[in-house]
Amino acid sequence: MNDHELAVFLADTAGKRLIALRNETEIDFSDRAATAAFEKVADKAANDYLIEQLKSLRPGDSILSEESPDSEVRLSANRVWIIDPVDGTKEYSRNEPEFAVHVALWQSGALIAAAIAIPNHDFVWSTLDAPLQVHAQEIDRPLMIVASHRETAATIERLERHLSHYADEHGFAGVAVMHCGSVGGKVHQLLAGVGDVYVSSVGFYEWDSAAPTAVALHHGFAVSDFSGAQLTFNAMPPKTDSYIVTHPWLYETVLHAMQDVQ
Repeated sequence: MNDHELAVFLADTAGKRLIALRNETEIDFSDRAATAAFEKVADKAANDYLIEQLKSLRPGDSILSEESPDSEVRLSANRVWIIDPVDGTKEYSRNEPEFAVHVALWQSGALIAAAIAIPNHDFVWSTLDAPLQVHAQEIDRPLMIVASHRETAATIERLERHLSHYADEHGFAGVAVMHCGSVGGKVHQLLAGVGDVYVSSVGFYEWDSAAPTAVALHHGFAVSDFSGAQLTFNAMPPKTDSYIVTHPWLYETVLHAMQDVQ
């Protein structure tokens, strides 16, 4: 398998194992303590699987994972796999559709392969896919903002205001907002044609953003932080402070709105 195929294989199989684990586990998910314990079991199981596979199939590569201790050794590595075994753990345990599995490969300063599995839909987005056509403007619906439940009201209101002007000028049917969990789940909404823009002012870690960034860029979306700078990976600490993913034709409007946040 090449790196793109391996990313797809790992994300897909880890996702299927997570679905099987949840289906075979008898637990009262209204019990917060029991749910939290199950989430830890699932995180560990998926992480152990991905780490085992990577060590076997790419023994010379380094790994950055949400569920494993970090080490500065990776900073001098040429190749680093950046993984999130369960992106959206609460969504996973609640059987909500947007949880994801992220697998990305950083090499010599750039993300070169990635996959986002959306296990509840039995689907994987990846850099192995033929790129989408994302340049057309479909004006028969509102512009859709996809956001985290944690996103600030001020950020959403500012973005809505800027997009409303764009919608009026270009004939869109207004602006709408949908909230869902996991970075991969939100980028999935854009790739699937449901959403038009995803922003985050609250920040997260590289394992949240690496695979979504690589896959979104592969499919022609614009990705940056709120300053307009391209994102960098394999950093210390491994954080993404702000995040924009959107259609290229909407990017300047979104960037202008988010620069007001700074």
